[in-house]
Amino acid sequence: MTEEAAAQPSGFTATYTIKVTGIKTKTIGDLADVVCSVTWILKGTENEQSFELPQETMLDTPNAESFQALGSLTEEVIASWIEATETRMPSIKSHIQSVLDDMVSKATFIESPLPWAPVVEETVIPEAQ
Repeated sequence: MTEEAAAQPSGFTATYTIKVTGIKTKTIGDLADVVCSVTWILKGTENEQSFELPQETMLDTPNAESFQALGSLTEEVIASWIEATETRMPSIKSHIQSVLDDMVSKATFIESPLPWAPVVEETVIPEAQ
């Protein structure tokens, strides 16, 4: 499942989604299976072009009141943690937007022959009977 990422800074025209690809846990005090690290991909999409950037985010240690058991977590919950704690998110989105802008502008290019290059004629070889 992929979670829609939070709104991007102004001027960004791509749509962003977060795909969680892995988690690392540890026991902290009485809390077992505390998610401490998340690997994820931020995917930007615009005008049928897309670009993905893999990332890893270290999460803060939860207190006992805010702790959620590993079995109750969903991708949406973890994606919301990434959005809330990843301080690099604006620059990651900016990089993806820059790559997409370039991809979108080049998507309309048409391969053209060099006008000074000799024309290579195709030779058709008849099939043997």
